[in-house]
Amino acid sequence: MDVYLDCAGGVSGHALLAALADLGVAFQEVEEALRKAGLPCHCVFMPAVEGMGTGHRVDVILESREHLPRRPSEIAAIFSVLSISQATRTCAVAVLDTLVGATARAFGIASEDVCFSSEEAMLTMIVPAVCYGLEQLGVTHCIASSLPWPKTTAEEYASAQTSPVTARLLLGKPVFSTAGADVCVTPLGVAFLDALVDEFVPAPNGVLQALGTGYGMATSPCCLRVWHIRPTKGTIDHTRGGREPVMQLETHVDHLNGEDLGLALTELMAMPEVLDVLWLPGVGKKNRPAGLLRVLCFPEYQDSVAGAMLRHTHTLGLRMQILERLVLPRTAAHMSLAGENLAAKRYTVEGHEYVRPEADSLAETARRLGVGVPALRNTLYSREYAGDTQNHDKKRVAATPRELKNGGHQCG
Repeated sequence: MDVYLDCAGGVSGHALLAALADLGVAFQEVEEALRKAGLPCHCVFMPAVEGMGTGHRVDVILESREHLPRRPSEIAAIFSVLSISQATRTCAVAVLDTLVGATARAFGIASEDVCFSSEEAMLTMIVPAVCYGLEQLGVTHCIASSLPWPKTTAEEYASAQTSPVTARLLLGKPVFSTAGADVCVTPLGVAFLDALVDEFVPAPNGVLQALGTGYGMATSPCCLRVWHIRPTKGTIDHTRGGREPVMQLETHVDHLNGEDLGLALTELMAMPEVLDVLWLPGVGKKNRPAGLLRVLCFPEYQDSVAGAMLRHTHTLGLRMQILERLVLPRTAAHMSLAGENLAAKRYTVEGHEYVRPEADSLAETARRLGVGVPALRNTLYSREYAGDTQNHDKKRVAATPRELKNGGHQCG
């Protein structure tokens, strides 16, 4: 299972714990493990409806603070005796080490000298509970969005000392301006991201299966969304080539005028989810002019692409089927043509490698030089032909931009 952490509304340990509960995780087992380790506690999850919809808040209640561990060695000792799986324990220790290391660097002290406040020491309960929850969901790959830039005044945090720690933990992570939005980013929340997230991406890739929303504590403005994602099966690495599934959507269109049809094709071609758009003109029933509109996309995008086809054509039905396509190995490349650097694709057929300029790059270059695309293509073909002949004179076949504007000949 993959999860995507949508951190646009902030991130905290409490919010992550609440979001996992909203996804259906029960935490009685880890609560009992903490009780046996000498930390009697329990989590109270409360349904909440806030600006981002239904979700949960959480209150972690420690029944006795008499022996609350506050130093890293004491917390690690608790983790070592918890009756949890080794995977959960390893996860918890990684988060603790991340937070301790950032705290030590932020205040210029040794890791063994770090001492958490009583409120911060609640991580002893939150960290193993979150790691337990991720294991219960079967998470194998964790991705996350960019982080909102945190507020740094003491009022937004449980402690004025949390801001330097958050700053250390934010290093190397993508952030964006909140423009005064009411969000909260805590050290423990970012420590979870640092220790658990495999990559930061703008959006997930796959089929969204479930959503958990966590609002953290009752006084927190945080809202963290956790998406359960089913990765698309069979998608291949295009640099190596192979077979992969694609969705083909098609419909017969006989009710649009030329302008509306052209606009529909333009809109569909501009969609990043769409792989290809094909229009085949023909004759339909009652001898009406008609055509076949065919669109290809990956299966995970079928709903958005189908919606776009209906929206832009008002056709009354679509035919949809999964096909298999064979993909040649290909990679992005660049090539020099007429003294210009053009984006291209490098691909392999029957063991031979070829480089083909991208159409968009050809069009942009031709527009900038004030020539037509055929002028660039003919220069390319002339160069390829000359390279295959037995004529080894020093004739130059790759024209310069100036020569292209003058018919491809050197001006004296």
